[in-house]
Amino acid sequence: MDLNKIPVGKDVPWDVNVVIEIPQGGPVKYEVDKDSGAVFVDRFLHTS
Repeated sequence: MDLNKIPVGKDVPWDVNVVIEIPQGGPVKYEVDKDSGAVFVDRFLHTS
């Protein structure tokens, strides 16, 4: 992925594009809200 090709957003500073790096197998479960498109933390997974 070329990060230089991602536009800054449609209505800066209120609407911006971001890249979020989420490590595989990490302890945090993320969800996407279908209505708003927002990514949020759903829960933390506990390890033994």
